[in-house]
Amino acid sequence: MNHHDQHISERSRIVALHDEGLSNRAIAGRLGVSLPTVRKWIRRWQETGNLNDLERRPRSRVTSREEDERIIQAAVAQPFINAAAITTDLGLEVSNTTVRRRLHAAGLHHRVPAMKKHLTDVHRNTRVILMQQWTGFGGRLLARLFNAGVC
Repeated sequence: MNHHDQHISERSRIVALHDEGLSNRAIAGRLGVSLPTVRKWIRRWQETGNLNDLERRPRSRVTSREEDERIIQAAVAQPFINAAAITTDLGLEVSNTTVRRRLHAAGLHHRVPAMKKHLTDVHRNTRVILMQQWTGFGGRLLARLFNAGVC
């Protein structure tokens, strides 16, 4: 007997004992279930004549497939756009979290553009002078720093 059949069998015994005139408390004690469980199944039987579980459907999606595709297309077209901007641009009435979930499900993840500080000429010249004063570094390190855009 599978779990579903066991549950139906127990619920049937609850109803049968109730029909025999036992009190809810006596039924709960005899079957080893809680009093609210006894009340629930007796009430369900009286109202619907059914002892099966109610249908459990998952929550419906707040975006359609077409909206999901538009979200993905927007992110692919503009790789550094954020979820809030996508929501606004597409006129969607969903949370930013929903947009992020759709992007993650499509394998698209948040990217932060690399931002370099742009040095003024004064700062750059000051750094060069400081580096030249450090005799231990030599010219090769200074050249690498220049090439890397650090100074």
